[in-house]
Amino acid sequence: MPRVSVVVLSLSTLVCATSALAKDIILNEWNCVGSQKWLGNPGSPNAGCPMPDGPAGVNCSNNDDSFFGRVMGNGGDWIELVIIKDNMDLRGWKIQWVEWLETDADGVTDIWVGIPSVPQGEIIFTNDPKWSNLRKGTILTITERGTAAGGLDTDFSFDPCNGDWWINACADDTQYIICNANVCDAGPPLDCTDPFDVGNGDWQARILDAQGNIHVGLVGEGAPGWSGSGVNSREVVKLRQDPSTAINEFSDYRGGDSSTFGGPNSWTNPANQCRTYQNFTALRASVYADLCSGCNLIWLNEYNAVKSDNFLNGGNSSQDSQNGFASDSFFGRVQGNGGDWFELVVSINNLDLRNWSFRWQEVEGGKEGEIFLTNHPFWSNLPAGRILTFIERTSAQGGLDTNLNAGPNWSNINTFDTALIAGTTGSAPGHVSGRFTTSNDKWRIEIRNAIGEVVVPWAGEGSPHYYRGGVSSTEVCRLRENATSTIDASSAYDDSAASSTFGAPNTWLNCPSPALVTQSFATLLSTACTFVPPCGAGDVNCDGIVNGADIAIVLGSWGPCVGCAADLNGDGVVNGADIAIVLGNWG
Repeated sequence: MPRVSVVVLSLSTLVCATSALAKDIILNEWNCVGSQKWLGNPGSPNAGCPMPDGPAGVNCSNNDDSFFGRVMGNGGDWIELVIIKDNMDLRGWKIQWVEWLETDADGVTDIWVGIPSVPQGEIIFTNDPKWSNLRKGTILTITERGTAAGGLDTDFSFDPCNGDWWINACADDTQYIICNANVCDAGPPLDCTDPFDVGNGDWQARILDAQGNIHVGLVGEGAPGWSGSGVNSREVVKLRQDPSTAINEFSDYRGGDSSTFGGPNSWTNPANQCRTYQNFTALRASVYADLCSGCNLIWLNEYNAVKSDNFLNGGNSSQDSQNGFASDSFFGRVQGNGGDWFELVVSINNLDLRNWSFRWQEVEGGKEGEIFLTNHPFWSNLPAGRILTFIERTSAQGGLDTNLNAGPNWSNINTFDTALIAGTTGSAPGHVSGRFTTSNDKWRIEIRNAIGEVVVPWAGEGSPHYYRGGVSSTEVCRLRENATSTIDASSAYDDSAASSTFGAPNTWLNCPSPALVTQSFATLLSTACTFVPPCGAGDVNCDGIVNGADIAIVLGSWGPCVGCAADLNGDGVVNGADIAIVLGNWG
């Protein structure tokens, strides 16, 4: 019997085994990029890409994965799932996969399909307690390789309050997953120990519960509900809908040349050519409310990645690369777009940043450094909604000098101002205190408190939770969400060449609408929490005791005093109300 007929017969048998149940877990994305291939490369040589495969193909395309970057093989064999049911127990569940058009089966072993000549296998979740209580909205990835081999090691860190909704299990860790497969890697010597395969030869998978019931029927290229055309070896397959209980075997799965391992999927809407992203907000809302206070302290809002010899959106001083005039709302259209700068927003009232620090890194550029704040009274009592910009260049150099009242709810700090900045460190040769870097080399920042604890994990393009487009050297990276106290590293940060708003709320376009959207701070200002300093309420000088010394500081600052340490209730004036706070916390 010809092989194709056997496949069709087997597929028709398996089609009958589908499920109409609401889904507790769904397939979301999987990698089909071949081991010698590159995401988005052409399928055959051309004038601009004479060798699209192998190491020589690295510069044939800019397509990369939001986590792995641009690497040959795009991270190897991996599968991504999303947990839809809260408190899900995944112990004993299985993912069964088959690749109908491949020929690398051992020809002897049958795992579940019934045809030993067809590559197939299963991934079994063990009885480890780690699988016993998964929260909905969690992204679960499964990798064949560990980090050292270009994949990712097992990582069960889970911190949704700071944007970490992702866990990974590597096939090396049989404590968590057990893989059975009949595929062999070409030799010599012949190696038939592959834990699982993912590819573009009509790869399909289904999910079975712990009792062996089919929970999700066959999903993938060529399956009965398949929405797309053929998948090639330079693509991934992804779900192009928001994850929910409504997802099933007939949902919109298609191939694509953008990849977001560990993050929400993205795709181009063919109807309007707009870039579209999965939205997990509704799925995760109840889990966030259950686990998190909703009182994040401060967050990254925007940073400049325009190189010193470039203009925003490219081009020259007269026009950008699209014959427009992209410019920053403060600097205008200038080369370098103001230089190295980043913008934070305070999301809690009475925030005390004295002696805190900001650690920055270029994941690809290899540079890193830290910015240390002083104990200046300005840092002691910041209100929710305050925009803080940090910039390296002075006004004379095309940047901006320190101005704590630079605009409505905006304070600018020049990092060479030693009254506010205790100093900076940097890995670049000949580093001078005061200097720091922002760039398009997967730049990121984390924030630490006065005793060195990380209070805001990595945010920016270099964060493992960033997924919305690679930042180029003619762009800024900014948040495309209204200001709230729940912004974190998994929020809607993305690249932008069209608008830059140093010291002001961000702006963006919601494609295809031509109307410019301006970031709103209304919700944040009406719902912000109040910061409780680690030294305790009323302890103005942070010496661990509330006593007459604190009364003396309050009396010495009497009257209007915005940002003073003595303004304990943050109302902009030091008066009897602040004395009452000291007396109420005496001792």
